Amino acid sequence: MAKDIEADEYATGSDVVEKIERIGSLATLGNWAKEMERSGHKFQHDGRGRRIYSEEDIQILEKMNELLGEKNTLKQAVQATLGVSSSSDEDDEEVEDEQDQVEGDSVPMVMDESMKRFITAQSQDMADLKKLLTKVVEQNQSYHEENAKLAKKIDDLVEKNQKALEQPKKGWWKRHFG
Repeated sequence: MAKDIEADEYATGSDVVEKIERIGSLATLGNWAKEMERSGHKFQHDGRGRRIYSEEDIQILEKMNELLGEKNTLKQAVQATLGVSSSSDEDDEEVEDEQDQVEGDSVPMVMDESMKRFITAQSQDMADLKKLLTKVVEQNQSYHEENAKLAKKIDDLVEKNQKALEQPKKGWWKRHFG
């Protein structure tokens, strides 16, 4: 059985959405909360299994709101507010070096691992499609060549038939004894 929870101590999702401007909807709040839970944060739940938010939770969400306003990703905001690190310092330095190199480009500053896997998969799919397209073009070319040969044969047969029709008719006697 769930422990007794004082209603004054906790806020509902709707209350949090109203209080924090960037959240805007319960779906967004849910996404933020799921990311926090992936990083190890625990929320209280009401009797129906819905998350309820303590004052501490709301403070964390407000800090995340500020960080997101500073062009951080949701994952970065969660890690910064919860003090969680998902990679080593060397990885962070590599990301910073990459960020310095792409400044001014239209490339996002930080790309998470799932986006890298997605791009790799898309690149592989594009390579596969190029191979397939090359095969289709080659096959199309061979069909075109075969069609040209068949058209020539048909033209030759039509010409032979035309010559045969233009020859004068011979009688039965001349055809056989000629």
